[in-house]
Amino acid sequence: MLHIGSWLLPELSLIIVTAAATHLVMSFAQMLMHYKLGHHPMGGRFFRNHINFHHANYSKDHLVSATYLDNEGNNTPFFFIPVFAVGACMYFLLPVDLFVALVVACAASFYAHVFFDKEYHVEGSRLLRFAWFRRKRELHFVHHRHANSNFGVVHFFWDRVLVPIEVRILERLREPRHGFWRVCVVRVAWLSRGRGAGCLQARPPTSASSSPTKPKDGPR
Repeated sequence: MLHIGSWLLPELSLIIVTAAATHLVMSFAQMLMHYKLGHHPMGGRFFRNHINFHHANYSKDHLVSATYLDNEGNNTPFFFIPVFAVGACMYFLLPVDLFVALVVACAASFYAHVFFDKEYHVEGSRLLRFAWFRRKRELHFVHHRHANSNFGVVHFFWDRVLVPIEVRILERLREPRHGFWRVCVVRVAWLSRGRGAGCLQARPPTSASSSPTKPKDGPR
């Protein structure tokens, strides 16, 4: 019995680590494809589908509907391409038990991403009774309002790992105040931590009319 337990514990630990790592890789891949393909013209059809249908159906003040709108422009099949490619490679690299754990975790993670995205946009979702879900939905709605932050669906911490700070900048406001230009940089991706706008101040370029002039010498 002790011998079986000493063998089973490391094996079970490897299976759990494999499943957790698979889910994190799936989450990162979803965020990367969403960010690089769904919101950049380089994504081609993926980009057009995402912007012209998903963000057109759910934008600004219209973020929920009675049923999930995915009749057109469904990008879910595109995610199967890297999933099957990586899975085929792992088949030759992992032992059978770890490969089975990877496949199960991959399928569960894939379903979770699709399920959460639908529940975010459905009126009266059964998950709204949970505070953690309402928080995640609000973070997802920030993405639909501004489209340059919170690219994750299940996990939003990838935004801070991958997206450059420049992408998080929504706008630069220049307001004259006491002879200074006030430049405000708003980072919506950090609203989940309660951070507000970081403000920098810089002096405006001095014009020729406002620059001090050297007094002219009088007649000698």
